[in-house]
Amino acid sequence: MVAISEKSSASQNHNVKKAVPIILLFFVFALTIDNSFKLVSVAIADDLGISVTTVSWQATLAGLVIGIGAVVYASLADSINIRTLLIAGVIMICAGSVMGYVFKDSYAMILFSRIIQTAGLASAETLYVIYVTKHLPKAEQKKFLGFSTSSYSLSLVIGSVTGGFVSTYLHWTTLFIIPLVTIALVPFIMKYLPKEESKKSYVDVIGLFLIAAIATSVILFISDFNWLYLVGFIIAMTLFLVYISKSPKALIDITFFKNKNFIRTLSVAFVIYTVQLGYIFTFPFILEGVYGLKLDVISLLLIPGYIAAIIVGMLSGKIAKYLRSKQAITIALIGIAASLLIPGLFVGSPVVIFVISMMLFSGSFAFMYAPMLETCIRTIPQDKSGTAIGFYNLTLNVAASIGITYTAAMLDKVEASTILIVLSIIAFVSLGLFVALLGKSAKTN
Repeated sequence: MVAISEKSSASQNHNVKKAVPIILLFFVFALTIDNSFKLVSVAIADDLGISVTTVSWQATLAGLVIGIGAVVYASLADSINIRTLLIAGVIMICAGSVMGYVFKDSYAMILFSRIIQTAGLASAETLYVIYVTKHLPKAEQKKFLGFSTSSYSLSLVIGSVTGGFVSTYLHWTTLFIIPLVTIALVPFIMKYLPKEESKKSYVDVIGLFLIAAIATSVILFISDFNWLYLVGFIIAMTLFLVYISKSPKALIDITFFKNKNFIRTLSVAFVIYTVQLGYIFTFPFILEGVYGLKLDVISLLLIPGYIAAIIVGMLSGKIAKYLRSKQAITIALIGIAASLLIPGLFVGSPVVIFVISMMLFSGSFAFMYAPMLETCIRTIPQDKSGTAIGFYNLTLNVAASIGITYTAAMLDKVEASTILIVLSIIAFVSLGLFVALLGKSAKTN
């Protein structure tokens, strides 16, 4: 009986793993599209005659939607088939893409189309992480989370090249047509993803609205420095905390905020992830402004960095056998700070300095992802890990949107070297926060 049980378990595990490449492929493609649009912000601004701060909204709002989508999909995944959610994601991607191409001369409609498109793109990243944590053995989860890091980095490679060459030799609006290819994934999603029992679902619309209000007020304050937005942030934050402490159906329980390890890790992650897309967003603007390069060349200069991240992500499972999470996160944070400080001090030197910078930068973020996520949820009960992961991803995406906003605001006012030094200081602050808040608790982790 034991042998039969073990054989059945092994067979089931094998069948579950068959779906992983399909979700990963969707993951890569979805993020490729999103990253392509981030790179072509320069072309959009030039074509429509808008400022850097204004054009940054198509990337900022996309990040915010992905963050909110992370919580929505995480909540729905407990009650609705993951494959049903992925198919719904494909439909939204296609609808938003068609709308964006039709109304390509209106920036307002482009923003609206990107929101719909990104709502679909958000399904891939969150549902992959949830699928891994829900269906695969705990001993293998770190390895497959490492694959997600590699996939993210691969999407950056493909996205940068696609965005750079499409905008240079075709037109940036062509990026609205490419996502229609996702329709081809639907039959494979139907075939390989396991059937799950559907239960009654609930999405906390009020909680999500309050989170959107919190993030939007911060972004608006950074963009305009109007103190009314800061007041709006305080009001929205207060209402959110009161709401989750009173409502039994809130998207996240107030007990999460009483978990010191969770909230401290979330704080460190929030600060450092404002830097990630802040640098990636400003990279083409800096290289165009300082070196006069076109987007096709800039996209090629990004490739070595993203390849470094892919390699690090693939090796993360093996690295985890030799380094504790605290050690890995500390090394990564130092690497991120150094990768920004060096080009900041030598702007105008040969462009290879930026290639090396992006290699260290991307590799360090890839090195940090799995241990940071593991540190964040290690004190969370297993039955609540999905909610914790969803809120963690939301936090990272809100942080990324804020990072794009403040770097875009700086691009209009200060030199490239100043922006890079400010980002490196923020990275060092993140390191200080990590040591102060998690130094002792992470020693055995």
